[in-house]
Amino acid sequence: MDLLVQSSRALRGTVEVPPNKSHSFRALIMACLAEGKSRIISPAVSADWLRGTEAMEMFGASIEPAAGDSWEIIGTAGRLKTPDDVINCGNSGIIFRFFTAISACCDGYTVLTGDDSIRHIRLCGPLLDALSSLGAQAVSTKGDGHGPVVVRGPLKGGTAEIDGADSQPVSALLIAASLAEAPTELIVHNPGEKPWVEVTLHWLGRCGVEIANEDFARYRIPGRSRWGGFETTIPGDWSAAMYPIVAGLICPESEVLITGIDPADVQGDKAVLDVLQDMGADIEITDDGVVARSSELKGRQIDCNDFIDQFMLLAVIGALAQGETALTGAEICRHKECDRITEMHNALTAMGADVEERPDGLVIRRSNLHGAKLTSRADHRMVMTLAVAGLAATGTTIISNVECVKKTFPSFVRQMAGIGCDVQKQ
Repeated sequence: MDLLVQSSRALRGTVEVPPNKSHSFRALIMACLAEGKSRIISPAVSADWLRGTEAMEMFGASIEPAAGDSWEIIGTAGRLKTPDDVINCGNSGIIFRFFTAISACCDGYTVLTGDDSIRHIRLCGPLLDALSSLGAQAVSTKGDGHGPVVVRGPLKGGTAEIDGADSQPVSALLIAASLAEAPTELIVHNPGEKPWVEVTLHWLGRCGVEIANEDFARYRIPGRSRWGGFETTIPGDWSAAMYPIVAGLICPESEVLITGIDPADVQGDKAVLDVLQDMGADIEITDDGVVARSSELKGRQIDCNDFIDQFMLLAVIGALAQGETALTGAEICRHKECDRITEMHNALTAMGADVEERPDGLVIRRSNLHGAKLTSRADHRMVMTLAVAGLAATGTTIISNVECVKKTFPSFVRQMAGIGCDVQKQ
């Protein structure tokens, strides 16, 4: 399926953002490891969610959709069974990294694989090495640090070291080590994406697991942790909110309201509001939500590591802002669903942008964008980012393979069209 995007102006209306995927998965995992029944209200249900629930049932949890938009989970009380089949992680880094670590809490062998990005782009070697340091057996079948991987427990605890440029392996270890036979000391070199680790610590703390955190570089995790079931409502997704916010900023004569997000939530992407306001964005937080109005933006240097999922969208802003914008601290973007640095460079270049690729980011100068034929590279954030870019480009932008947008924002096209964006599926 293709998405056709035309230059747009005078956006008006309200966008209600979907639930946050990262909160949803952490709630699911903690509920499945809990003792007793839990209820998760309004999770981000997608193909990834369904793969995740299937996998957790293979580990011994019972998961059922319930009344309304809630899900009921009967947990394993921290006693996981070995899956009797291969876990297919699809395109999900969360499933791959988190469930690889959880597999180390089983006595038998667990095999995990996934799509091309899991098997060739998303590194798992540092996580496998750390699990091995803690007494598990953990190997990549090809010996290249990517999927497929084979893991066998038990996880005994002890001391492990890991590179923390990617937050997911660190978060995965924090959860798995809480179930280990003995306490764990985890030493993290080059800690990055700290707000995402903070989300994991939030969920562990909510369930009563007290982890000592020394500036995200050293953790002390108690073993044999247990917790009871809980009820929770998943908050709206600040990552998804940024696309309509930026659309409201870059399209002339526009004022857009974004609802369903909590300014007090621990999600790191909300910090992008401060960055945008520093660039001159007319953004207002009200009792109803976030209001974004047409703005003249100024380029600046931005370290993207604390809100890495917004790297590509900030690149689009850089092409439309006065002067020069330098995006740094984003090397980990090369190991997401695709190499987001190179692919964003190529896409913006095709649209006429003055953009320069760097090892850890991009330098972008104000440009007159024009429509182009682009591909999503099966990356949901590429779809939404390029769609926003197309709103400010002359001519028609065509984005192919856009079904992947369902991963985090299933109603993206419908809601963006609802506020006046000229977007349509073909």
